[in-house]
Amino acid sequence: MTLLHHRLSGRAPGTAPTLLLIHPMGASLGFWDACLPGWETHFAVLAVDLRAAGASPRGQAPGLDTHVADLEALRQALGITKLVPIACAVGCMVAAAYAARHPQHVAALVLSNPTPRTAEGAKAVLEARAAAVRQGGMAAILPTAVERSFEAQPRDARYDAYVAAFAAQDADAYAEAVLGFASADARADLPLIRCPTLLVPAAHDLLLPPALADEVLALMQPGLARIALDPDGAHFLPYQRPAAFSARVLHHLAPLTGPTVLPQGA
Repeated sequence: MTLLHHRLSGRAPGTAPTLLLIHPMGASLGFWDACLPGWETHFAVLAVDLRAAGASPRGQAPGLDTHVADLEALRQALGITKLVPIACAVGCMVAAAYAARHPQHVAALVLSNPTPRTAEGAKAVLEARAAAVRQGGMAAILPTAVERSFEAQPRDARYDAYVAAFAAQDADAYAEAVLGFASADARADLPLIRCPTLLVPAAHDLLLPPALADEVLALMQPGLARIALDPDGAHFLPYQRPAAFSARVLHHLAPLTGPTVLPQGA
């Protein structure tokens, strides 16, 4: 089995769990780069390209089962015992499914812009998007596919960089990734999670609004999860507000690293 493309940085894996970074659809492991300075002094950090994304192998509409199997194969190959999956948007369903199915290897969980499933209406939109990029390339869905994700966010150099990376993707691989998430559903997995979980919705997320975090919370075991709304971010919170997000993560993981102080506005 060919392993996922990945990057291991920060401290050497050891007694503390390793952060496992799971990007949203249409991104790759570089999505997390601005968060790393806050994490690498405390943890080993394993960033991955999911199947059909970045430099990882392609797959025909890879679903949650495939993504979870890929992550577990990588964990075994690297000899890592404990993980803290940190995910964004539809990647949260992958992280939740992994935590539910491999609880012995998960110490904590962080879900940014979370959702329990792909809604029926969104499924049709994603299927149409996959067809459009196969016919006309990534340009066929730009700028619309990115604009709503950056609601109320500055159109700065980081925005330009995200658009450029999105446009440069292989259209066929992106289409397969999209189809894999079109029917994704983690609702059966969420009640099986057994680790402390932080849910971080964003006030300006038009695609996965904060009410979906409430749905995730309602499906989980009582007392395991809490919600921390970010008042300023949008659909890609870790990318759009990396300093505040990385601080929230360290605060959540304080039992593993020692106490931290959240910056003002986090």
